[in-house]
Amino acid sequence: MIRKRIVTFLTVLGFGLYYSAPGGTVIAKAGQNIPEKQYIVGMESEDQMEKLEEEKAECIGSEEINANGEDNLKENKMIPLALTEEEAEELTEVPGVEFVEEDVCVRASNVSLWKEKTVHKKKIKIVKENKSKIEWNIRMIHADKQVTKKKTKKKNRVRIVVLDSGVDYGNDIDIDPSKTISLVPGESEITPLFMDGTGHGNSVAGLIAARDNGKGITGINPNAEVISIRVLDDNNSSPLSRVIEGIYMAIREEADIINMSFGVDVCSKALEQAVRDAEQAGILLVAAAGNTGDKGVQYPAAFDEVMAVGSVDQYGDIAKDSAVGDEVEIVAPGELVRSTGFFDDELVSSGTSLAAPQVAAAASLIWEKDTDMPADFVRELLNQSANGYGAKEKYGNGLLDTEYALENYNEFKKSYQKKENLVANSDQLDIKQNNKSVIGFNKTDCVEGSWTGKDHKGLIPEEYKSVRKGVIFPDNKEYKDSNGDFTFRGMKVNPWWHGYYSRNYVAAYIYETRLANAFTTGKGVPYSVILKEIAPQIKSDIDKINWKKEYGKTPTNAQKRAFVWGMAIHDLQDTFAHSSFVWKSGKYVRLKHEDLDNCDDILVYKERYYSTTKMAVDAAMRKYKNSSHPSGTYEEFSPILKATRFKLGNIYLNIKELAGDGIAKPYKNVSYK
Repeated sequence: MIRKRIVTFLTVLGFGLYYSAPGGTVIAKAGQNIPEKQYIVGMESEDQMEKLEEEKAECIGSEEINANGEDNLKENKMIPLALTEEEAEELTEVPGVEFVEEDVCVRASNVSLWKEKTVHKKKIKIVKENKSKIEWNIRMIHADKQVTKKKTKKKNRVRIVVLDSGVDYGNDIDIDPSKTISLVPGESEITPLFMDGTGHGNSVAGLIAARDNGKGITGINPNAEVISIRVLDDNNSSPLSRVIEGIYMAIREEADIINMSFGVDVCSKALEQAVRDAEQAGILLVAAAGNTGDKGVQYPAAFDEVMAVGSVDQYGDIAKDSAVGDEVEIVAPGELVRSTGFFDDELVSSGTSLAAPQVAAAASLIWEKDTDMPADFVRELLNQSANGYGAKEKYGNGLLDTEYALENYNEFKKSYQKKENLVANSDQLDIKQNNKSVIGFNKTDCVEGSWTGKDHKGLIPEEYKSVRKGVIFPDNKEYKDSNGDFTFRGMKVNPWWHGYYSRNYVAAYIYETRLANAFTTGKGVPYSVILKEIAPQIKSDIDKINWKKEYGKTPTNAQKRAFVWGMAIHDLQDTFAHSSFVWKSGKYVRLKHEDLDNCDDILVYKERYYSTTKMAVDAAMRKYKNSSHPSGTYEEFSPILKATRFKLGNIYLNIKELAGDGIAKPYKNVSYK
């Protein structure tokens, strides 16, 4: 993507003529290269901003801003610009400019009328080993009754926007894929099935609302409506401007709660404005305090408008790295917490990132009892019901206690509704102090950094991360060959990476998985006459991958195997997108991406996205995990046999070429020629 020029804005303001060029430099009139940075410029009024934009309509900043968004920054009187430090300093003196601040990188991690809580001595009840099916952290915050009681869909669903690294559709979390979006540049067409690039977003969302379906963990409130906005990239980082864009998108989506499990050390006026606007929109903001220890609480958690959540360990003691400071408002378990990972597996990790969503989930349980109550009511009930047994700067109001909050809901609600008349005597607003014993655990059966589950013990996260890197690779990368042509992108140009029916996509997928396995077996991979035209191209494409560029170092052969398996899975998954035919207006027509009301309406074609695509991907992952299995097979395409609303182009002929008519025969009725 080529960055647009910013000639313009600086010229209007009386500076020399500069424009930003691809590659991160600013070219001056004299031809010299001057280093630039990305800035966010806040204007005092819309009129002043509009006047500048009218005079120079091409004024624009970095490609990182608004790449997939809806101009929320400009709508809120902010302009992204690429400037030199000198230009940024001069810009602060221009009338109408409220602030100019660097667009720093965010990484994954109140004034009240209420009576100040007193600290009581900690009491603890030790459990030697957690043999319960309920996760230890859920038991510690007394949310286990909510997890085990029979779940029914309630009328009052609370909408929680998870600003994070994305949440995978179909991965044990009930999200609306039509509202899932990535704000990361180059990912406007990323499939909802592989939205999360790191597992961070899945873990956060899983703690909130993982389904009660016998798989993995069960979230604190599966009834919550989770909306995923991906702002963190595959390094779990984001420019501040993208986070701001995400907050305004959450406001537009009418969020009740925003969970932000990331932080930055720098106080930003632009971020503060976005946070304040979200609070004024009636949203409860919950954020990780940070894993910064005594260096202080990070932003956005440090803002008064945000609940800053610290983390405790299995004994209820403040975690070693949990941020300390007056801004800490409440704490929740954050050390060795198990949650949702990739492909229906589980991931154990640590940090305030895991503590924050537990508070957001508990808040949703309170709020769904009466969604007409304001965010302040929910926030204060959480604070007043917390178990306050530690120093304020470490524990805030204390350890989250979901059960105690719900038990005292009615009493607190009555007091809250009289608050305006009782300000002078705020002691009457308190509920009885929570002096319950903390449930501690000698053993949690959680080991950090390892995948769990009896079927997959021993797999390390890097293996799945590599699969996922490969899954998005054919869509996100524009590698060029010696002739300057793109190597991977293009459904019609490279049908073997995008499941296009013009080639035998079944044979291509199988051959790709065999090439992937060759990285660890060291054996050559022969190909059948079916692939004589495209097999050399497939192998050549893989040979052109710049591994150091993808990993920052030379990856292991196991990582390469996983990566190419991911590419093959992308090909498999794309088959159900690019070779699907549906009955429309008296005939079968192919679903096309450009027909947004047709191909990409995930709610209309939910069967294709979940029952078929997800099942096919699951089948492929089983083959990948079984390293002794020689390759993928045509069986990965068998979910189409159960489809009722669409067919696959040439699937019968594809399988017949590979395995004969006897095996291919069942596919006749689901094949469209």
